[in-house]
Amino acid sequence: MFKKTGVDIMTKYILEPYTDQYYDFVYNVKKNAYIKYVEQCWGKWNEEDQKEYFKKFIDTYKTNSYIIKVGNKAIGFYNDEYLIDGSYEIGNICIIPEYQRKGIGTDILRNKLEEHNNQDIKIQFFKQNPVGILYERLGFVPNGETEFHYQMIKKGE
Repeated sequence: MFKKTGVDIMTKYILEPYTDQYYDFVYNVKKNAYIKYVEQCWGKWNEEDQKEYFKKFIDTYKTNSYIIKVGNKAIGFYNDEYLIDGSYEIGNICIIPEYQRKGIGTDILRNKLEEHNNQDIKIQFFKQNPVGILYERLGFVPNGETEFHYQMIKKGE
């Protein structure tokens, strides 16, 4: 039933609830998005370990996961979570390369910020990922870090 529509200048997209038919697609989209950061942090990509990690991830978050589609084509993946403290967490916004840099990920992020503007919104990303600049522009501020990740928050209104 969940269907949100967002529009950038060139591309219309929808967020459709995740189903297991997209399991391999989501794994590959996440792999493409994160392989360089994983290898920088932990060394060579171990396919078997990563597939096991992904299985645990998707089993935990699939009810809060969405496929990003343009027409009937799956172009990415998004997940979120409502945290026990009442805040909202954006987990992943991953888009296949040919649809990157078209404003889709930013539009999804802006829509989520608007939808949850009364809540604190948390986000985490690899330290090597330059996406933190975008998050700062959208009002996020530092909120901690781990060995490999920065954590940011945007306080609710």
